[in-house]
Amino acid sequence: MSRVLVIVLQALLAFAFLGGLFAQVVVIPTTAADEVALFPPYESVRVPFVTSAIVFIACCQLMLVALWGVLQRAANGTVFESGALTWTNIAIGAVAAAAVVLAWLFVYVTFADIPSPADGMETIGLWMGSAVGTVAAIGVVLLLVIGRQWLRRAIGQRAELEQVV
Repeated sequence: MSRVLVIVLQALLAFAFLGGLFAQVVVIPTTAADEVALFPPYESVRVPFVTSAIVFIACCQLMLVALWGVLQRAANGTVFESGALTWTNIAIGAVAAAAVVLAWLFVYVTFADIPSPADGMETIGLWMGSAVGTVAAIGVVLLLVIGRQWLRRAIGQRAELEQVV
């Protein structure tokens, strides 16, 4: 893999990680405080929503770290070694954890009494978004599991080939 391409991709991953960190520390708490200031009844749902958003972004950051690890292995030419499975497992765990956060948010929005300043469409949008996000995250987990199986098979075939040669 081209060294320039690896550096560009690593820079993008680092930028995304730092953007997530900025969102966790500044954007989410500030936005939540502003929303509560505009509509005080939101105070009752502030902590669950802020916590969910911060944990979800942490899961995404963990996925970025796993991608960094796989990218580094690709740059070193060691993708088809057993250590790559560790990064794949981390990626699967990160996306599965994100799916759990979204599923929890879906259940919470379904059963919580969430106040609405207007007609409640923002709550319906959050409910639908968390449902679709959960399904999408589960789909990504399944794709990653299939990719891990392919990687495991490729590692096995490479080991067999090295024995023959």
